[in-house]
Amino acid sequence: MHFSRFSLLAALCTCLLPAMAQEQSAAPGDPASQEMQQIVDVQSTRDPDLRPYRTMLRGLDAYADHQRLAPGAPLRFMLIPATPKARLDGVTLHLSADNLSIPVPLAADGGFTLTRDKTAYDANADLVSNKKRATLRWRADIHTPGLPQNVRRLGDLRLECEIRWAVEQDELSFVRRNLFRLAGGPCHSSLIHVPYPVFRKLLAVQARSGERTMDIRVTEDRQRYVPPLHDGNWDDNTLLTLTYAEDGNVAGAAPAAPMKGALVQ
Repeated sequence: MHFSRFSLLAALCTCLLPAMAQEQSAAPGDPASQEMQQIVDVQSTRDPDLRPYRTMLRGLDAYADHQRLAPGAPLRFMLIPATPKARLDGVTLHLSADNLSIPVPLAADGGFTLTRDKTAYDANADLVSNKKRATLRWRADIHTPGLPQNVRRLGDLRLECEIRWAVEQDELSFVRRNLFRLAGGPCHSSLIHVPYPVFRKLLAVQARSGERTMDIRVTEDRQRYVPPLHDGNWDDNTLLTLTYAEDGNVAGAAPAAPMKGALVQ
């Protein structure tokens, strides 16, 4: 069946309130807490948060397939509380299956890494937290080293999107998943906007590539911004400077300089 651009947009508007656009930000755990959370038994928690390990491995595959987007950035994942007032205190992770429990170290900020474990794969293990289902969210966390905290590289954001799409696409309904694919995928289509959450309210976000600049759309709640993932006119070395509402005079004092090797246009 052939879809015109208009009919595809209409279908997306009526059928898709994509999960990728619904993510809300929340404060991470207290930085002063222990570097690693203590591993405890998760079996006593009813309805724990689950994600199949084999599904998460698709994120590792996507990272390998698209690493050219951020060749200097390691792969890390983040756990994020589902509500702004929730905290990560006491959260733990395990790869869990029958007669199998492998602890996954969790940093105080919610960060963790996954490796390929044949035992966990063969056992069809789940990545299990000790919190109830839907109280936590996850996301890929790709950061090229050496950038200021308020600066994001567009290639890093594109790689995060590819990893998330690889892991989460099968959770969508058949109709929604195929509408996304028909549109070119959330990381490549101008019809699909992928907001990125932040932990503080934004004043503005500006993209810079060489001498070119562009204001990036910030959502109405000021807690998310929408980078031009699909737009090939902005190369992967494009830098996005985030200016926060409470310290705009600091974050916006000077535009971020292009990274070494960035194209100057």
